Amino acid sequence: MALLLLAPLSVPADRDADLKQLRQRIERLQSELDEARGERNEAREKLRDAERRIGTLIRNLRDTDRRLRTESSRLQDLEAERRRARLDRHRQQQELEAAVRAAYALGRQETVKLLLSQDDPARASRVLVYYRYLADARTTRISQLNGTLTKLNALESEIGARQQELIALRQQQQEKKQSLENTREERRLALIQLNEQVRTRSQEIERLQRNEERLGRLVRGLREAMPPPPVTSSIPPSTGKGKWRLPVQGRIMARYGQTKTVGNLRWRGLFVATGEGRPIQAVTSGRVAYADWLRGFGLLMVIDHGNGVMTLYGHNQSLMKGVGEPVESGEVIALSGNTGGPPEPGLYFEVRQNGEPRNPLDWCKL
Repeated sequence: MALLLLAPLSVPADRDADLKQLRQRIERLQSELDEARGERNEAREKLRDAERRIGTLIRNLRDTDRRLRTESSRLQDLEAERRRARLDRHRQQQELEAAVRAAYALGRQETVKLLLSQDDPARASRVLVYYRYLADARTTRISQLNGTLTKLNALESEIGARQQELIALRQQQQEKKQSLENTREERRLALIQLNEQVRTRSQEIERLQRNEERLGRLVRGLREAMPPPPVTSSIPPSTGKGKWRLPVQGRIMARYGQTKTVGNLRWRGLFVATGEGRPIQAVTSGRVAYADWLRGFGLLMVIDHGNGVMTLYGHNQSLMKGVGEPVESGEVIALSGNTGGPPEPGLYFEVRQNGEPRNPLDWCKL
């Protein structure tokens, strides 16, 4: 497979260009894998495209939910602030009404009467200054309160409109999700019909072998295409039990080295059965090397951790990270699913060192 080497990242100003170039190389690698050995198939492509779209839609739905919660919280804060401002305005209105009644009682010559009632001119001058100060302060306060209420009302209207827009967007996405789920099931039925053509044990073994070969080619291509990440001390030794936590909690249905149901093929990773839509967490920090659909593994994410170590997460329902993005230890990178055709929702998890599969339980603790 011909792949051009990607030059290491140079200066911060070039990062966007380097990332774009990296993604182009990964896309080319994906195309090469799709077209390898004449394996293109219309029904399978429809399944792949549907699962890609559903994964994107689910991620958008989660983003919309977060935006709805944020906007709702902000709206509640604004309403509380508006209530406080209205109480302040009510109190100021009462004070103003009292002042108006006092001014009416004193008559139109209020200021003159105030001055004439003082025997000491200096004291009268100070009283006049205080009087004007209080009047100006009261006027200013009323103006500020009215301005605050006007602003709050405008903000509330704006946020209310945005919230309604978000709700409508979520409804549209849910409708699209249902439509895509139906489409995916139709494509899956078509794929099942195609798989029924694999009637012999040798054909099934060949299919599984091709899936493993395809994954191996992908990892080799990624190692060539990815710029080397910085060396990290978060990689545990390859001997003895590691300190990582498994990406998701569930039942380990298949372990590294176990024989598969057909032929002499063996598992190169773990399959952890878990509920659909469960958060998948990165075992340690790194950078996303691959985030796309791969035949036999569905929506797959590969993370490069440095030191020649990569981790692979397959059969996801949705991917939360893109190629080139940094990942922190424990960060949610995907949601569990059954894309790619496993019989039940779960996660296929591999650890590779210098391109070779390693027992994940030598790196992770149960």
